[in-house]
Amino acid sequence: MKRRDSMGNAVELYFVNTLEGGAVGGVRRPEGIVIAANGDGQTLAHEVMHNCGLEDIYTVENPNGSDPNPVSGPVSAERIPADWGGGYYPPGLAQRSLITRLLMRGEHFGPEPSFSGSICLPRGTVYGWRNAGSGTVRTLGNARVGQSAIQRNPGSY
Repeated sequence: MKRRDSMGNAVELYFVNTLEGGAVGGVRRPEGIVIAANGDGQTLAHEVMHNCGLEDIYTVENPNGSDPNPVSGPVSAERIPADWGGGYYPPGLAQRSLITRLLMRGEHFGPEPSFSGSICLPRGTVYGWRNAGSGTVRTLGNARVGQSAIQRNPGSY
C-alpha cells in the first residue's frame, strides 16, 4: 500500500487472502482499503463508507470487561433525530438492537448481539458508543454513521 500516484482523487482497493490471521475482513487506511478473502459486500461497503467520513458505532463500551456497559433504553426521537418517523420502529425496540442493523456497526467487539438480516445506512446520526477522536476511548453519544456525514469526494492519499 505504498502507491502514491492517485493524488487523492481515487479510492484504492486492495484484495488479499488474509488480514490479521483471518480475524479481520477489511480495513481502511489513508493509502487505501484492503479487503480479505473472508470479507463480503457488507465489509467492502463498510470500509468505503469509512473513506467517505463515517465512523463506527458499537453496542457496548468495554467488550472485554466484566461489565461491557451496553447501550440501554428504547429507540426514541432523541437517539435517531434524522430518522425518527413517529412510530416507524416497533414499540419497545431497544437502541442496542437498532445498532445491529447499521452498516457502520463495529464487528468483533465482545458480547454483542449478532447482526440483523438487514443492513441500514440512516440519514443522520445514531446514539451509541463511538470512538472519541482518533483514539480508542469510547464515548456515549450520537455517532456520525449516516448520510448527513458523508464526504462527497473521498480518496486515498
